[in-house]
Amino acid sequence: MTGISLKWKYIGLTFLILLCVIGGFSYYNLKYQEKLIREDDIERVRLISDIIKNGLYTIMLEGRGKEFQNFLETLIAEDIEEVRIFHPVTGEILASSVRKEIGKQIYKTDMERFKTQAFPSVFIHSKGQKTLYSMVIPIPNEKPCQRCHKDGKPIRGVLDVEVSMRKTHERITELRNRTIAFSLLTFFSLAAALAVMTTLLINKPIDRLIMTMKEVETGNLDVRFITKRRDEIRKLADSFNSMLDELKRTQEELNRCHVEEMKRIEKMATLGELASAIAHEIKNPIAGISGAMQVLVEDFEDNDPRKETIEEVLKEIDRLDKIIRDLLNFAKPVDPKVIEVDLKSIVEKSLSLVKNQAQKQNIDITFRYDESLDMLQLDPQQIQQVILNIILNAFHAMPEGGQLVIDVKKTDHHAEISISDTGVGIKQEDLKKIFRPFYTTRHSGTGLGLPISSNIIEAHGGEIKVESTPGLGSTFRIILPINKKEKEDREEI
Repeated sequence: MTGISLKWKYIGLTFLILLCVIGGFSYYNLKYQEKLIREDDIERVRLISDIIKNGLYTIMLEGRGKEFQNFLETLIAEDIEEVRIFHPVTGEILASSVRKEIGKQIYKTDMERFKTQAFPSVFIHSKGQKTLYSMVIPIPNEKPCQRCHKDGKPIRGVLDVEVSMRKTHERITELRNRTIAFSLLTFFSLAAALAVMTTLLINKPIDRLIMTMKEVETGNLDVRFITKRRDEIRKLADSFNSMLDELKRTQEELNRCHVEEMKRIEKMATLGELASAIAHEIKNPIAGISGAMQVLVEDFEDNDPRKETIEEVLKEIDRLDKIIRDLLNFAKPVDPKVIEVDLKSIVEKSLSLVKNQAQKQNIDITFRYDESLDMLQLDPQQIQQVILNIILNAFHAMPEGGQLVIDVKKTDHHAEISISDTGVGIKQEDLKKIFRPFYTTRHSGTGLGLPISSNIIEAHGGEIKVESTPGLGSTFRIILPINKKEKEDREEI
């Protein structure tokens, strides 16, 4: 399943941020401009109301009361809806720019505004389908007015001015449309520029790098990612090319080692075949020599010094015969004859064979066994050979006595045979060599015991691990699968 590319994730996230930032600033600016427009219109309504109020004062002071109604009617303009004067107590309309309203009751909203307001201020209200600015201004009975109006009332009337908000709505609508258009234009311009820059600065270099990597996947380690840029892409290119240089050097070294290893394997195979052939040719003459020596030694008296010499010759012949047997065992393929066996019985048989030697060398043997361990599919003779090889090596490492601990336990899907001694130990530089053919630190050894043991355990699907500390001892761990067939099935999967 193909996911969204990094380019479109980056562009999409950036678009979202741009949309939020531009939208937020545009909304704030729009509201701020609307507030300024309304404040400007409110101030204009105040000025209109003051002008009308002063005009009324002038007419009244000049004694032109008959012109009062005509003055109100001339005030009707494009944005001034109505101007009226109503009685402060009864609410009766005394004069109005709309003559048919005279004598009627003022609107309830205007009357309540007059009674509740602390001082005259502009307020907004609706009348039918129209939204209006209104201002209710008391007309006090000042001293110049008292020349004609001597009844002592503090307020002669209430001026009610209504101004249409149509122009305000038009200005706000125009502002909104202009803001939206500008915001969209800014957003799409920035988005397009960002998409182009992302493609040129990021996406194209990454695509080239991916194409270069695909070339590398085909096995072409000579390809390089070349760029003239001097930014992070250049650093990435340098690191990638450096990795390819190192990878090419490593591949060349591996190829060289592989060729050398194949030559060594072929040489070892040839030597193995030659050694096997020679061993077969030597085995029969040695058997004849051994038989002749055994017949010859019987002709000498016990006190004859020649008998001791012949017995030494027989020991060397036995040693030579063992070397040949080991060589033949190492040269031939390991073919386990597996049966269902109890690992405990194999270890006990191995210990019974070395019991006397352990007593002679003063070696204390401890054997621990996990009774929960199931029966295993093994070749008992080959596994016994491995255990004996490791035990005898441990005996050679403890010539003056010591302790040998054999611990058999179950770990996950494996059985583990741990053989630990308190001998001289193995040097760290020798640990990597002990499983090589013919490597030995003993004059009487063939150097084939551990390689043969390793081949046997590998043929059973297991492995041998060793840990050692010079002067403290060594531990060999033989790890075997509990069910070899199940292990093979898991590896195939």
